[in-house]
Amino acid sequence: MTPPPVVSVLLPVRNGLPYLPVAVESVLQQTFTNLEVLIIDDGSTDGTAAWLQTLTDPRVRHLTPSTPGLASALNTGLAAARGRYVARQDADDWSAPDRLARQVAWLEARPDVDVLATTVSFMDGAGRAVESVWT
Repeated sequence: MTPPPVVSVLLPVRNGLPYLPVAVESVLQQTFTNLEVLIIDDGSTDGTAAWLQTLTDPRVRHLTPSTPGLASALNTGLAAARGRYVARQDADDWSAPDRLARQVAWLEARPDVDVLATTVSFMDGAGRAVESVWT
């Protein structure tokens, strides 16, 4: 039996194409590789379901929530997660290659911490960083 992954990445999606492939690839290309990616398709009608069927990486699982909505999708992912840590990513997000390695190292060094957040950069359609009230 394969040991469970250290990190379960929950990636809910509803009509996330064309951004979803970049989001998934940014997780699969992490320097920290002991992970699983749970893609929870919340009723997409844009070809997401068909695209998910093309994924062959064994770390990826596709799930379908029993009821619609983000909360239900996340609960479905949490119920299926096997990792010691759970990470969140949206279908239109991109993770830096060392995101999970840095987060796991930080959490491992601080066992008294239960939740960790990150900063974000907003990009325009050409991939250039733009200012936002969040930055």
